Amino acid sequence: VSTQSTGVPLPSKVRPILHADHKTFTGTERYQQHITDKITEAFTARSPPNVNGTVSAVFYEEGMQRVGLIGRKLGETRTFLRTGEAKKSTMIEIPTNHVLECSQSLNTRVLGGKGVKIRLGAFDQTDLMEVPLTKQKEFMSLGLVPQRAEYFFLTSPELALPVHFQLDISHFLVGQFVDITAQSVPRGFQGVIRRHGYKGMAKNLPGKTHRRPGSVSTQGLQRILRGKKMPGKMGDSRSTTYNHHVLSVDYGKGLMVVSGHIPGLVGAFCYLRDSREKDPIQGPLLHSPTFLGDRGALGGGIRYDAKVVHPSETFEEAMSKKIAIPNWYM
Repeated sequence: VSTQSTGVPLPSKVRPILHADHKTFTGTERYQQHITDKITEAFTARSPPNVNGTVSAVFYEEGMQRVGLIGRKLGETRTFLRTGEAKKSTMIEIPTNHVLECSQSLNTRVLGGKGVKIRLGAFDQTDLMEVPLTKQKEFMSLGLVPQRAEYFFLTSPELALPVHFQLDISHFLVGQFVDITAQSVPRGFQGVIRRHGYKGMAKNLPGKTHRRPGSVSTQGLQRILRGKKMPGKMGDSRSTTYNHHVLSVDYGKGLMVVSGHIPGLVGAFCYLRDSREKDPIQGPLLHSPTFLGDRGALGGGIRYDAKVVHPSETFEEAMSKKIAIPNWYM
């Protein structure tokens, strides 16, 4: 036994400390990758059946409700119309959507109580270690990789789709209108001026009362009524915006540009369905229950609405069509 100058004895032979390989930093990464590979092999071992050819086209009639799609907000931009107007627009990514479940809806107030509830899934899960065991077993039985986004759509019984059916961006047409649902941007705890649009009090009042809500009840009532507009949490709630015009669709990359702003942060999931207020495209022009043709025939190009200025148009072509030229052409 050796000693230091302080007289504290030290062991002459240091025993090595043994660590489990999967508990070290590099070992943890290898262990997680190994488990992920094993889970992926188990998911893909049972390939889902091809049921796309078993669905037949249905003539769309007024009152029918099709299934929607799951997408992801990529950002906001602007699109120029042939009137010279710069339209605010949003770009959405729409991957392949898988039908995970098809069951009878218990909602008796919509579609006469005969609606069908379809659960879609999209965006493959990259980190399979975060997937619960129950979800792993469910997707393993379906033969699919776990999906990050899932959503229920209520459809008409005539337009129901079987499990394992795949949908893509060809479900929607250029020129139609869609309603988009997403989780709004979280704003935190806000006052009544920002949350409810209060005007505020006079600036010459004594004290810091210019941003306060003021009176919230009466002397005789002596209580606050339910639903009174008060300060509180703002945003981070399910929100739906209506009547977005589909301006352009890129079938090769799975991108769609719609008019206006949609709720949610960049990268947030959004859920699209046919507009309920605008009259849909009638008859065989609307893909019902979805696009059943050859997706390869659509090509990888971009299709624009008739009101949108094509980016490849030159100045002379635009002048010959008597279009108001925006500044970005110069």
